[in-house]
Amino acid sequence: MQFYFAYGSNLDYDDWSLWCSRKNANPEGLVEYKRAFLPGFTVKYSHYSSGREGGAANLYPVTNNLVGTYGALFQIDENCLELLDSKEGHPSHYQRINVEVLDDDGKSLDAITYISKKYDSNDFFLPTEKYHNLIHNGMQRRNMPVNDIELAKQNLDNSDCGFIIAYGTLKKGMEREQIMPGEFVSNGKIKGDLYDLGPFPGLLDGDGEVMCEIYYSRNMESDIGFLDQIEGTNLIPPLYERRLIPVECDDGKLRFGICYFYCGDVAGYALISNGIWSE
Repeated sequence: MQFYFAYGSNLDYDDWSLWCSRKNANPEGLVEYKRAFLPGFTVKYSHYSSGREGGAANLYPVTNNLVGTYGALFQIDENCLELLDSKEGHPSHYQRINVEVLDDDGKSLDAITYISKKYDSNDFFLPTEKYHNLIHNGMQRRNMPVNDIELAKQNLDNSDCGFIIAYGTLKKGMEREQIMPGEFVSNGKIKGDLYDLGPFPGLLDGDGEVMCEIYYSRNMESDIGFLDQIEGTNLIPPLYERRLIPVECDDGKLRFGICYFYCGDVAGYALISNGIWSE
């Protein structure tokens, strides 16, 4: 089974079908699988498309995996791959590359996607409203955030913007709430087992549900660097480790955020069965 990660106009199946009809091709080889997130790349309007009469979405690599691009994962067959190559102008316009994405369950999967190196990364081409709305509406229909694509439309930097998940002392009303970076977005829930370690909780892999808060950061690299010190990720052995995971938010959206998992032994500590830690 081969997967394709879409982040642009192919988020709109009608647009894909219309293109296929013009080529007398069958669009049914593109089968949507799950929502997905591509770490380490940000989205820009840095490619000019004569067919779209304006800017087209493009990927740009960033220096860390704290942020990424939202999109959808599709199952494709060999015929569909040939159609995608043709639609994206591979290899003259967009080039097909291999990437590693996270699906909406947090599972890592190999996929192909397309990236243009035809223009400089600092180039900006204003998209038409029609084209931009294909992406914006595609995100909204799948209940994913549109922050990045809206910043891209304004030619504003989105390469250090992302989400942070808090489930313990950094939550509102808790001991460290004043030092929690970012702007509160929503409450939510993540998968895992939460243990009461006394002055703070510890999150481990598990099948339970943990209640959390989600914060939006415009300075992910510095904010996570600060939280790494707070959470003891650099200790030997580390107290916590950070991971990029999906979070189902109470506002209905799926987001991916940085969350800290406990590295110690929880033997003798109580499991918090309702997933809510309080001091």
